[in-house]
Amino acid sequence: MQFDGLYAHELTVSRSENVLLEDAELHLAPATITYLYGENGTGKTSLMRCLTGLLQPDDGKIYWNKKPINHPESGYFQDLIFLAHSLSMKNELTIAENLTFYAQLRCGGSYNNKELQADISQVLTDLGIGGLEGRMFAELSAGQQHKVALARLMLEPAKIWILDEPFVNLDQKTRGWLAAKTLEFKAQGGVVLFTSHHHIDELPVDQKVGVEHE
Repeated sequence: MQFDGLYAHELTVSRSENVLLEDAELHLAPATITYLYGENGTGKTSLMRCLTGLLQPDDGKIYWNKKPINHPESGYFQDLIFLAHSLSMKNELTIAENLTFYAQLRCGGSYNNKELQADISQVLTDLGIGGLEGRMFAELSAGQQHKVALARLMLEPAKIWILDEPFVNLDQKTRGWLAAKTLEFKAQGGVVLFTSHHHIDELPVDQKVGVEHE
């Protein structure tokens, strides 16, 4: 395909016999931020799951830098960080253990552990939860758990962020921090797609995409 970045072409997605998306087109160019909005049940989550390879569309193709996302040479899943509403953290592990697992998994074990632990401590401090590295994930409040998930964005190399409600349960200071980091990621050529039920004043976007029932 002719588009760099992420390109979804003629996507059709259904659930049971209900068609959520039909012949949908979406282009997320490098160095752009896209706000995806829509009421619950309109197909917003299904679209995100298709874009992250977790759901196979009924029809259509998804490309990353002109190659299908499942093509072995696309590198898409190595380039992608997807933060879902479920957070995908292990309750029986500490904060540091969870973040170390994801960072080492993405970097193939090449991350120097001493440097990684220092980076984890710094990011958690920036997020206002410094000193909690040894706390079990299950012991944290909903807001603290969400901050731990956001720490992944600073610890793992990526070229595309797909973020489901990243600003939920955040205080104003952390919202500003996340908005600033997102703009830095964009300035480095990163691709960002995020959902939110509320307008985020701190984060200017390049395009807004609505998912609605006809």
